[in-house]
Amino acid sequence: MKFASKKIHAVLGVAMSASLVLAACGSGSGSESSPAASATTGASASAAPASASPAQPKLEPYTIKMFVPGIPQKEQNLVNEEISKYLKDKINVTLDMQVIDWGSWADKMNLKYASNEVFDITWTTSWDNWVGKINNKSIIQVDDLMAKHAKEAMQIIDPKVLNGIKYNGKTYGMPTNKEFAANKGFLVRKDLVEKYKFDLSTVKKPEDMEPFFEVIKKNEPGMIPFLSGKSNGLPIALQEGSFISAGSSATNLGAMDRNTPELKLIDVYTDSRYVDILKLANKWYKAGYINKDAATLSDFGGTYRSGKVFAFPETLKPGKDTEVSQASGLPWVQVEFTKPLITTNSTLGNMLSISRTSKDPERVMMFLNLLYTDKTLVNMIAFGIEGKHFVKKSDNTVDFPQGMTAQTSGYSLGAPYMFGNQFNDYLWAGEDPQKWEKFKKFNADADEAKGLGFIFNNEKVKNEISAYNNALAEYFPGLITGTLDPVEYLPKMVEKLKAAGMDKINAEVQTQLNEWAQANKK
Repeated sequence: MKFASKKIHAVLGVAMSASLVLAACGSGSGSESSPAASATTGASASAAPASASPAQPKLEPYTIKMFVPGIPQKEQNLVNEEISKYLKDKINVTLDMQVIDWGSWADKMNLKYASNEVFDITWTTSWDNWVGKINNKSIIQVDDLMAKHAKEAMQIIDPKVLNGIKYNGKTYGMPTNKEFAANKGFLVRKDLVEKYKFDLSTVKKPEDMEPFFEVIKKNEPGMIPFLSGKSNGLPIALQEGSFISAGSSATNLGAMDRNTPELKLIDVYTDSRYVDILKLANKWYKAGYINKDAATLSDFGGTYRSGKVFAFPETLKPGKDTEVSQASGLPWVQVEFTKPLITTNSTLGNMLSISRTSKDPERVMMFLNLLYTDKTLVNMIAFGIEGKHFVKKSDNTVDFPQGMTAQTSGYSLGAPYMFGNQFNDYLWAGEDPQKWEKFKKFNADADEAKGLGFIFNNEKVKNEISAYNNALAEYFPGLITGTLDPVEYLPKMVEKLKAAGMDKINAEVQTQLNEWAQANKK
């Protein structure tokens, strides 16, 4: 059950990044006998037999160490072992994939870069200081490697996406082949909607959820009506209704009005639409709808999986509710508040990049190529071991083994969007059989953001950005979660942000945006 509003009201807010740079997101047998499978084309291309491929030179054993964020899995080592067996006769690789919890992801990865730890692959995204990693040479350029070892992947990924992720004309990561648009809204517990006979078709704006929150608060002890966290608040569900990022350098900088054609930055913090979002969050916090620890909560994913949450803000797509239901073992339904939008940020939303400390980048690229061409491999990484973590119901549909749930499974990562060609993923029981076709339509029908393809270079203002983000940390989590009253605390935050160099940063974003627009005839 899914409900989309028509035109969103003026309360909808601002597209924000969460780092120093916001840029702008075959058959099941896997029959390849070499890393260079026969080329396949189209978004849903499957692995093709490689029997006609030239003989490959003997490859020495190599271990690929790979880091991704998420919820660490109890049986990760078992899955790694099974994948390694599968890869031995293909590219003679052992996979050591390690999952780092979201709350400590940035800190732990920064330590790895600083200490020059040897590893091969990291998940990257525009909002996780992606440009900083490029400028610091933490990740390497991969254009030549792709041309040599990933020809099949390059035929599968949309050329517009391959061009859109380039930074200064060069490629620094392999994007997941998936939906590239996004809209915003809530995920809501479906069983509680049905229990209390809530009519979600009446929800056209966030305020329409308030009667439902009140019922949950009064009748479900211990249940959080609307979960928020220090990086996840009400603005997530509303940001792109009226505003859009121009490719900013820090949270809430470089924003433009979505409803005008001008490539002109605006001051988010003084815009009444954004202030209204913060006021609504504060109202909900005071009413007891938002968890009291919201401003400090870092384990957002673990909390909504706990069974004690009625609703939370989320970036959406067709079938997002079913995906989260499968991963969490809880039934969810989505409520949408914004029209789908494709931004530079969304094309850069999920990439796998090669570390500068990798000892064999060529082998790593062979592995990355297989994630796009080998259906068995990508599903093992996404969903685990067939027969143990999932069972097939048909050629392309799977479910948990009898008696198993997401909570009891030893491997329920819930992050297929991070890996290779998602159009090769199995569908889970209950998912729409037309899911991948709807993804394509979702992309085709979405608005294209102003400034699509613009990526900000923060080098000239990186000191100001660092000071800005330090100042932001004092008030921002409290404001987006409603913990702090924006009437009192938003002006205090803006004063500190201006002292840290906010205006200088925005001026540099505007200068680069103007230059980009002129060069690209926008």
